[in-house]
Amino acid sequence: MRISRWSRSVAVGTGGVVLAALATTASAQESIAGPGTPRPGPDGAPGGVSASAPPKSGAAWTVEDAEDFWTSGRMAAATPPPPAKDSAPGGARPGSATKATASAASTPRVRAAAAAPAAAAYKGAKTIGVLYYVDSGMTAHSCTASVVHSPKGNLILTAGHCGPGKKHAFVPQYRTGKPAAQQPYGIWAVDRFFKDPRHTDTGPGSNLDFGFATLKPDRDGRPIERRTGANTLTRTPGYRVPVTVIGYPKAKYDPKDRAVKCRTTTDRLPGYKQLRMKCAGFHGGTSGSPWLMDFDERTQRGKVVGNLGGAGGGGSSSSVSYAPFYDDEVFKLYDDAVADVAKVERPPLPYALGVGETWQHAKQLAAGDYTGDGKADLLAVWASGEVTLHTGDGKGGFRAQRRLQAPNGTWKHAAAITGGDFAGGRRSDLIVRWSDGEVTLYPDVSTAGFGREVRLAKAGSTWKHATRITAGRFSGNDRADDLVVRWSDGELTLYREAGVGFTKETRLQKPNATWKRAALLVGGDFTGGDRWDVVVRWSDGKLTLHQDVGTGGLGRKTQLGGPSALWKHATVATAGGYTAGGRPDDIVVRWSDGEVSLYADTTTRLGTERNLVPPRTA
Repeated sequence: MRISRWSRSVAVGTGGVVLAALATTASAQESIAGPGTPRPGPDGAPGGVSASAPPKSGAAWTVEDAEDFWTSGRMAAATPPPPAKDSAPGGARPGSATKATASAASTPRVRAAAAAPAAAAYKGAKTIGVLYYVDSGMTAHSCTASVVHSPKGNLILTAGHCGPGKKHAFVPQYRTGKPAAQQPYGIWAVDRFFKDPRHTDTGPGSNLDFGFATLKPDRDGRPIERRTGANTLTRTPGYRVPVTVIGYPKAKYDPKDRAVKCRTTTDRLPGYKQLRMKCAGFHGGTSGSPWLMDFDERTQRGKVVGNLGGAGGGGSSSSVSYAPFYDDEVFKLYDDAVADVAKVERPPLPYALGVGETWQHAKQLAAGDYTGDGKADLLAVWASGEVTLHTGDGKGGFRAQRRLQAPNGTWKHAAAITGGDFAGGRRSDLIVRWSDGEVTLYPDVSTAGFGREVRLAKAGSTWKHATRITAGRFSGNDRADDLVVRWSDGELTLYREAGVGFTKETRLQKPNATWKRAALLVGGDFTGGDRWDVVVRWSDGKLTLHQDVGTGGLGRKTQLGGPSALWKHATVATAGGYTAGGRPDDIVVRWSDGEVSLYADTTTRLGTERNLVPPRTA
């Protein structure tokens, strides 16, 4: 049972140098607030210019050093690196032993697909190879890279999460068991590694999971492109692209330690600016693998339109892989690498709510103008007890996030919430029904917090049977201070002017079996009448609109959709004026897979869907 806040305060919440693989590193710094908080740059300031200085291997690391060190014995003794700490599922291209096993029911927004084709063992291509680096642990190769054309002929392309590191080496058309001197095209010392400083493992920053490295010349002073030729860096022409993908899985997935190749056609990873490929066999080690258009087996070259990487490091299993969509950003980084800049600097990415992996834990949502700027904001209560406020931009998006409560035990017991104008102030208020039956009002919620608390019902009251609540202007006055309640026995009641108590009660429905199946209630002004309306999501996935709800009843009923298996997975919903015009007719839905959608300008027809948060990828 939730402990009453009337009796206590709210809780606020060295060894020898050896050959090692490229480690997967999390580029995002720790969040300084709650879910969806913008990641800070290296200077620790969210919203500031992000910058990174590409590391340089120095004169002490040469191609001779790489050749002398990399013996076949050391290669044979190498073992795969341990998993990166705190990585999301798929963060380092897992194999079948670690891949997520999400059920169809847990990912309803992803359509079932036919069995994916499988990659085949491949002889390799001289423009594609494996990456190593020297460190304090003996590990096997774990990333793939490819040579791309550049003015100096010294550039390779891989995934951004494959670096940086120290004393890297690149082995084109790698052959297991052979020392450096017997590799078909030798071993090449990496000089510097360039990546976008805004790259993150999930969210919009994962669209930037690409990196370039410059290579030192060979013993004869030649650049790598003179030896191997090069692929051509190319803008991605669209999301449906025929590609050839070549990569090197870790040796534990194939005792013969060979390259694999797959020819397939891509589609889009929903919610991301990334390609998606369905082809089995791309285990850990294939991060950075080039996605090639027009690959020519004779010349072993093609047009690179992507590299294996992106959300979660490039996929949640070895059968489904992602690649960033190449636009201006990849060419800006290419230009930086060609120019050998001392520092890569980028402006901040636009604010985004976050990712489905986070938002699947949003337990309650409430709309309201909590900043007093006339634009609807979104308040979220999380499973951890954290409470966050996401300020709206009036254009169907959001500008920033503020934490109102740190994770704590008290707010874990918020069983139902709704925003409204119960106190008549400049900002919206919040009513909370707690798990013990207590009901409280927080007038004038703001970015500074909740302020004072007003008790509307005591703990142990019948309100613990109030299953769903939604606020609105249901009595015809000029304030959204009325409350519609669905009780556990199917009764439906209207409380007028709920901010002063629950004395003005009107029964809208007697206890009945039908309304027991009303899974969600969403109040809003969808039809522009004198009174607000209520949208109901039923347990079978049906959506109905009840127009001009008031003391006279539920008004005219219109079916918006369903029954639908899809809408059964609409877990939490609210409505507010998130778009131009400010009328509270925009419905926000959080789905069971963490996706968040906005249905803008809903009327007697469901509005146009906009994606606010992509579904989880695992």
